[in-house]
This record gives sequence, structure tokens and C-alpha cells, in this order.
Amino acid sequence: MTFNSYSFIFIFLPVFLSGVWAIQRFYPNSGFKDRLIKLWLIAMSAFFFVGYGRFSILIFCASIVWNALFSYLVSGSKGADSVGDKTNSKIFLLKTVAIIGDVILLCFFKYFNKGAMPIAISFYTFSQIMYVADLNEDHDFDFVDYLCYITFFPKILQGPIAQHKNIEDGIGRLSSSRINTADLSAGMMLFTLGLFKKVILADVLGKAVDFGYQGLSGLTGLDAVILAVSYSFQLYFDFSGYCDMAEGVCRMLGMELTRNFDAPYTAGNIAEFWDRWHISLTKFFTKYIYIPLGGSRRGVARTYANILIVFFISGLWHGTGLNFIIWGMMHGILMVITRLAGGKSKEIKKNPVKVFLTFSYVTAAWVFFRAPGIYEAMTVLGRVFDPGAYNGLHISIKFAECFMVDEIWYIFKVTPIPGWNKSNYICMWIILVMSALLIFSGKTARKIAQKSYDIISSGDEKKKFGKAVVPVLYGIIFVWGVLSLGGVSTFLYVNF
Repeated sequence: MTFNSYSFIFIFLPVFLSGVWAIQRFYPNSGFKDRLIKLWLIAMSAFFFVGYGRFSILIFCASIVWNALFSYLVSGSKGADSVGDKTNSKIFLLKTVAIIGDVILLCFFKYFNKGAMPIAISFYTFSQIMYVADLNEDHDFDFVDYLCYITFFPKILQGPIAQHKNIEDGIGRLSSSRINTADLSAGMMLFTLGLFKKVILADVLGKAVDFGYQGLSGLTGLDAVILAVSYSFQLYFDFSGYCDMAEGVCRMLGMELTRNFDAPYTAGNIAEFWDRWHISLTKFFTKYIYIPLGGSRRGVARTYANILIVFFISGLWHGTGLNFIIWGMMHGILMVITRLAGGKSKEIKKNPVKVFLTFSYVTAAWVFFRAPGIYEAMTVLGRVFDPGAYNGLHISIKFAECFMVDEIWYIFKVTPIPGWNKSNYICMWIILVMSALLIFSGKTARKIAQKSYDIISSGDEKKKFGKAVVPVLYGIIFVWGVLSLGGVSTFLYVNF
């Protein structure tokens, strides 16, 4: 089951929310109320995941058994009557064995297995590693708590890679509160915006990207530029759309999920980009790879080497081909150059030139990320930088047709616009300009939803009345998204 499906939107989500609401409303306040909510979340999460097939379920269950066993042993060793150093050594050994087992399982399926890839293995494996590594420090082992954290369906397929404390605190608040109008409204807005990003923008852009990479030999220079930018937009809307929907589901309950995106394409340098793109993965690599390697504590040369190692591993995690390593090293090298130049991760005042240059570099790197191989990536970039390939700024008509959206096409059909014989190009530019405005000028979905929450919570009837048009607008967007569900694709990061 996926967020962008009829079964999730019209059956699973209402049943899930109704179950939480019923427990909150009718069950007396007691210690077991929290337990009952967690058991409901586990049951619904299991139902959510069961549709991905017996193979994925089997691997997931094996991972759970392995980590639960070692977590139990680590927890039992904490209070053992033994010399402190021996106890610490035993705990360290148990954690190390557990984490090595997780890494071996992940590496086997990503790099050595020639068959199917278990769904979500990267994300729940990283969650397992975080849980075991932080055990007895940030939390103690409890099987129900552990199971609720690992299986929690809003984050299981693509993250965010949330810490146990974040999920535990959020779920803990459910037993002492109730679903309210403000949270429900903000969550629905987040979910609707995420659905729009995915099914209207990402999937339309994806059709153009797929077409472009299937016919690289016929691309003009401008085709290649639009192809590269389209994939950059597609990946952003696909992944951030998923995160918006996951956050929306949690917000409907009144809990917040770890933020994973914060307008990354408005970053003024590569360091700031990684502070804003896939934030939870950046924090994971920083805490569990960069810092253990020595971070920036062992001299300048070692710091830069550690940065390159982290991005090399990031490239390997995303894929097995050499093109993924090139993608990772492109980011790593620019990160080192940025540090050498004294660049800061946080830009106080946005510089449009720096934003443009950073986005252009990131987009060029995405070409290696998306292309089937190095040759195809170099073909696209070769067209981009070849002055002779632009041929009077011509755009292939077949390429432009890929951007056609049925609803926009219908507007052309009932107006004189088709007489211009430019409707395909007009639709293409509408999609690209709309995407650019949302990415570079618009507020993030989280901020939009929070503003709605603040207005409803304020009790100011004038503000509510003044914003009456907003529900209508979101209703139209939601219906548009739902009507487009028939042709949607899976989320891109499920493959990683």
C-alpha cells in the first residue's frame, strides 16, 4: 500500500484515524491506554506493509527478530552484577554484532543479490542501527515500544530516519490528548500538498524524463537542459511530496514527524543544501559515520578525508553503479572546496547568484544519479555544454508532449488556444514555471500548514472567514490529485 492510492486515502487512513480517536475518547486514562494506542499503531502498520509480498515481509521480520534479540541482551547486560568495564565491553560487543548483522543484510541485498530488493530495507535498517546504537543511552528496551518505532508506517518506506525518542515522544502525547480540528486541518493540508507534488508534478515530469533518457541521441541542447532540470524537479517533488504526506498523517493525530526537507534548492552553497535536503540522512551519516571517523577533531586533512568518505558511502548507498559514486564524490569535492573557501552552511541573506550556481551544480550531479550509466550522463551534459547543439533554441515536439496534463489540455480544447498549434509547448512551460515558483518562491508545505493551524487555534473568526477560500482551493487540489491516481508511479526513493 502507498499513500497515493485509493485504498489508503479512502479506507486505510479513515480506519486508522478512527481507531486512534476511539481509544482516546472511550478508553479511561491509564497506563494501558498508551499501550493500547501503540498496539493499534503496530497492527495498522503491519496491515500497511503486508501488501508488499511475502519476501519483503520475511526479510523485515528477520531483521526485527535479530535486532530485538540483541536489544534484549544489551538491556539485560545493563544491570548485570559485574565489573563496570566488563559490562561496558559486553554491551559494546553485543551492539557491534547486531549492527554488523544489519550492515551485512543491507549490503547483501544492495550489492550481491541478483533478485528482488526487499521493500524499505535501507530505511528500516538505518532505524534498527540507530535504535541499537542509542540503546541504554537515549532509551531502554521495551518490545512493544521497539516494534512500534520500527514498524511505524508513515516513515517505513522512505523515512525520515527518525530517532526513537522523536517517535516515542510523539506517540506518548496521543494518550494524553485528542485529535482536534486544528491538527486535522493542518494535516490534511500537508497531505494534499504532498499528493499534488507527487501525482500532478513529479509524475508528469517523470514521463518527460523517461522519454528523454530513452532517446538521448535525438536531444537538442535545450532539450538536454530541460531534461536535467525536469529530473531535478521530479526528484524533489517526489521525495518531498512523500515526506509531506507522511508528516500530514502524523499531524492529523497531533504529533510531528522529523522534518526531512527545508527548501533545499534555495541553498546558497552545497553545505547548506545538505542541511536542507534529506535532513535525517545527513544527520545519520554525521552521527554514525563522520563523527566516529574523527569528524573535524583530527586536523584539516583528516576532516576533508572524512567528508569525502561520507559522500563516497552516500553514493554507494544510493546505488551500485560507478555513476552513483561520481554523484557522491561531486558533492564531497564541492563540500571540501566550500570548506576551504570558508563557506558557511547557513546563508543569512540569500544571494540569487549563489542559489543559481548551487542549484545548477546539484542538477548536473543529478544527471549521474538518474542516467543508466556514465556514457548516458556524459551524453546529456555534452549536449548541455555544446553550443552547436542548440539549433536555434529548438525543443523537440515529442519531448514537449510528455508534459501535457489532461486538465490543462481540456482548457486548450475549449478555447481558441489549439489554433496556435503551440499547446504542447505552453503546457510544458506551465509545468516548469509552476514547479520553479513552488520550489524557489513559495513557502514550504509545513509552513503553510502551520499557518492554517495557528489561524484555527487562535479562535479569530475574522481570520477564519477571511481564509474561507483556502479550503475550497485545497478541495480542488485534492480532487485533482485523487482523479490522477490511476496513472501514478511508485515513489523514487523506495528503490534506495
